[in-house]
Amino acid sequence: MDDKRGTVGPHSAVDSKISITAQNRSNISAPVILNSTVTGNISIANNYFTGPDTEVTGPETQIIDTSSLITEYKQFLLSEYAYITEYTSRAGEQVLLNDRYIDPLIVQKHREKKERENEMRCRGERFFNTRETNQRNQNVRLDQLFGPENGSKKVTRKSVILQGDSGSGKSVTVQKIVLDWASDELYITLFDVIFHLRCKELNGLCGEMSLVDLLDCSLTPNEIGQILKDIPQRILFIIDGFDELMLSGTKESLPTKPDIKSHPMSIVCSLLKGRMMRESFLLVTTRSTAVDKLESILKKPQCFVEIMGFSEKGVSEYFQKFFEDEEFSSQVYEQVKIHEMLYTACFIPVICWIVCTIFKRKGKDGVVTRELTTTTSIFVDFVFTLLKHHSSLNQNEELDLLKNLGQLAERGTLKHQVLFSRNSLPKPISDLPNVPFLCTFRQQERTYLKEMFGFLHLSFQEFFTALFYMFTDKEEAKIKVKELLESAGNGRCNVHLLPVIRFLFGLSNKKVSRLIPGEHPKSTITVIRAQLEKWISKVIEKNIMDAFYMNDFILHCLYELHDRDILKKVMKLWECSGIKIHWSLKGVDCQVVMYCLQYSSRIMSMEVKCNAKDLKMLHPALCRCTTLW
Repeated sequence: MDDKRGTVGPHSAVDSKISITAQNRSNISAPVILNSTVTGNISIANNYFTGPDTEVTGPETQIIDTSSLITEYKQFLLSEYAYITEYTSRAGEQVLLNDRYIDPLIVQKHREKKERENEMRCRGERFFNTRETNQRNQNVRLDQLFGPENGSKKVTRKSVILQGDSGSGKSVTVQKIVLDWASDELYITLFDVIFHLRCKELNGLCGEMSLVDLLDCSLTPNEIGQILKDIPQRILFIIDGFDELMLSGTKESLPTKPDIKSHPMSIVCSLLKGRMMRESFLLVTTRSTAVDKLESILKKPQCFVEIMGFSEKGVSEYFQKFFEDEEFSSQVYEQVKIHEMLYTACFIPVICWIVCTIFKRKGKDGVVTRELTTTTSIFVDFVFTLLKHHSSLNQNEELDLLKNLGQLAERGTLKHQVLFSRNSLPKPISDLPNVPFLCTFRQQERTYLKEMFGFLHLSFQEFFTALFYMFTDKEEAKIKVKELLESAGNGRCNVHLLPVIRFLFGLSNKKVSRLIPGEHPKSTITVIRAQLEKWISKVIEKNIMDAFYMNDFILHCLYELHDRDILKKVMKLWECSGIKIHWSLKGVDCQVVMYCLQYSSRIMSMEVKCNAKDLKMLHPALCRCTTLW
């Protein structure tokens, strides 16, 4: 090859400067380089050639075989990201990510206020149908996060924000992205390298360091530095958990180059703003409450997507993956599906995991799903699991948070309100940077965006309303619970209060109440239990159920309470009153009925509508019926 600067050949040397640069994923193959010795002031970037006898020397020579480095890095990630450690895992217990992972429902369209309200008020199948009808044709796959948009072939999204509520699966989704990229299954044509930064870990760093130091992985600082320099436009930085990032105190000037040392928060800020690595791509996960703050500092162009948890199909697939026994998996899923509050709650990945874990433990003990764990116990388990693993609050702060959430929930429940403005939040909640258990969205109102808050679902608002009574003092609890029970008895216009009463019975369950920390709730529960027992006896003695209360509602309350002495007393009253029992039963109702009727010696009259399979479950009780239809 000849040019005006000189000749390069097998037996020649070059005194002038030569620069040879390989474009992304291209190869250089020429006799002048292979099996040759080249000397001089040389810079070779993105070296993808593989000549075994090639020798390059010179005072400023930089030679990095980027291709082999990335292959080595991918192997490291495959071993690091293949497994997940669950909350209940003991030392050495891990699960393959691909054995658990289910694609979440991710949407780009902002949901309007009415859509949110309809979605939150629905339960069971209606919830999933409403939710997925609203989001039809809007689901975004992981491989679509970075475009292209509007039919364009060019990727224009430099920054993608993946927002979602606590426990919605943001971090697991990120882990799946990294694993699939390292497996050459995702973003192969988009990114040569993906670096993953966890904000929770960044908060624990101190002292000054460079971006190169921050990207601690299998590569050496020199190798990382070379990659950052050579292919910035082919790099994706994932910043996971922006809402946990302590950005206060980053007032110093932001570093502009990867080798400049600074405070770790300043480095992350510089990445987000695009002061450093401007050509690279960003994927940032955050809770919805921190979106406004992130949007104000993130480089453009941006794309916002929301992770909503599982779809109905996703819940079914998760159950199938979680349980090794296909028959047991199907049995548990069908049972939970009938139990509307549980089924609706399972769209949140973390509560779906809790439900599956509880059933799996019962299965291990040889008790198949004959005795369903109470709904309230699962909600309590979920709340305190989330606080333990997704919150930095101490115990006193946690109890204050729960009380304030309960106060907000009660006010909304009594007013049939499910969405709240920031001004209507109790001040201790509105002052928190991140509010667990509340989802956030921005509603267009005239010429500005108004921030709105709501509980993860109406079921959680009902649960926190009941929990609020546990955190009041004895006298206040006595008054509030009395008013609640009286209101619920004033006709069908107050039927929305029945789930709150059921949760109250569940929280009065002695085993469940022990899970709630603090001495104050435990003393209040005694008062509430006495009121509930008095109320349910009054309902049966005065035959109120035939007028309004459904028989199965009362039995569900007794099942949640799980108190044999109270149950025996109530069933004795039931026998003496001669009430006729009319039921249209589903699977879980049969289990509840069977649990309660085992404490009854005789049943005056019973009319049952259910399928043959569920009716078989009631056989032991049917022989005690005087009259049966």
